[in-house]
Amino acid sequence: MTLDTDRGREGLRRVVIGWSLVLVLVLGAFIGTVAALNSTVYSASGFVRSYLDELARHDGRAALDTPGVTVPETGSRALLNGVALGELEDVRLLRDEAGRGGTRAVSFGYAADGVAGTTTFEVRPTGTRFLLFRTWEFAVSPVSALDVTVAHATTFTANGLMVDTAIEPRDLDGGVTSFLVFAPSAYALGHESRYLDANPVSVLVDAPGATVAATVAPRANAVFVEQVQRELDAYLADCTTQRVLQPAGCPFGQTVRDRIQGEPEWSMARPPRVTLQPYSADPADLTWLVPETAGAAHIAVDVRSLYDGRVTRLDQDVAFSVSLRVVPLPDGTLQLEGL
Repeated sequence: MTLDTDRGREGLRRVVIGWSLVLVLVLGAFIGTVAALNSTVYSASGFVRSYLDELARHDGRAALDTPGVTVPETGSRALLNGVALGELEDVRLLRDEAGRGGTRAVSFGYAADGVAGTTTFEVRPTGTRFLLFRTWEFAVSPVSALDVTVAHATTFTANGLMVDTAIEPRDLDGGVTSFLVFAPSAYALGHESRYLDANPVSVLVDAPGATVAATVAPRANAVFVEQVQRELDAYLADCTTQRVLQPAGCPFGQTVRDRIQGEPEWSMARPPRVTLQPYSADPADLTWLVPETAGAAHIAVDVRSLYDGRVTRLDQDVAFSVSLRVVPLPDGTLQLEGL
């Protein structure tokens, strides 16, 4: 009886020891997993990487929901969306070190639209999740400002997204509109409309809380020049239909001291060639200028001399010049005013 009891106790002890070892192994694995997660996914660098992954996925809503991402009350939010975000690739951790007042300074490198960049984020702990995993927030919000000047137009494109500055709140003067953007982010700014286009401007916003300025400078395209040329040619052609020496409202005319015989006949010998430039240096000025350009009309008419009555033929070119102020109207038509 005693032998059976001792054997029972020995078996129970072995079972307890076995389960204890299993429990220790499970607990050790759990503690190791928690430690590994706190040093990676739930670390300061893991928190920042998650935010950068959201930008790389063009998930602007998720980026805005990241703890510590605060948006100033001033500035347009038109670019705080996934559509406007550029490409963010090759994201890699560079440093994760102690910062001021218990914060962490986390630096990541990346390629934003192919341009190499580095951004340092300041994050701070906010507690734990399930009493196990550390939680973080940005101590400095990774939202910056992009101040865009669109010269002589009201629209521009940012990574293909059309933005109309006429309906955005202008926080600055001189045609400048301030847009709130995520950091880091890269933008290809440009303009393309019926009458204007612009060379693309590349901008990298790489510092949280910073302000970056960019200017989009649209210029008159071939369609604009051709349209103004057609309208000027039509106006001058109408002038040539007037059978008088001084066509009314026209830039050319002829003075004759003697008496003309019959009606003068006008034609256009060399039409002025149109070029276009901004009317002023003010970027908010939407008008354009055809600078003074020379042309020549041709007049043919018989003239009788008041001195001896002889009739001669006046058949010659008459030089003139024109300068125009051009206003593109909302319906796509142009308003031309002579200067």
